[in-house]
Amino acid sequence: MTKFRNNMNPLLFTLLTLLLIAGSAQGANFRWLEFSPVRNFTDDDWDMMTATADRALNEGKKGEVFSWENPESGSSGSLTPMGKAESRKGGDCRKLKVSNQAGGLSGSSTHILCKQPDGEWKVVR
Repeated sequence: MTKFRNNMNPLLFTLLTLLLIAGSAQGANFRWLEFSPVRNFTDDDWDMMTATADRALNEGKKGEVFSWENPESGSSGSLTPMGKAESRKGGDCRKLKVSNQAGGLSGSSTHILCKQPDGEWKVVR
């Protein structure tokens, strides 16, 4: 997977950005981001979640839970494929439930991701 800034791949960055904004009705007021678990992630947390997301999307069966945990930081999470989603532009798409805990905070959301021709998964909703 192509990586950028702090080894975070585009899929993970987009997924986590959506996770941060999911459920917020505060519009342009981004102060609520202070209460997101990913705010407390270490680089190792990001790497563990990225690897787990790749496995869940590429290998996971519907409802199968893929967990990660970093004993050094105390952060953890799970990713659960929720089955195939409607194909967009002929690509393979999946629903993915993402849950994370870090620094005493927790969050959860569900997104649709589609596999790109280069093998990357991209959040479409």
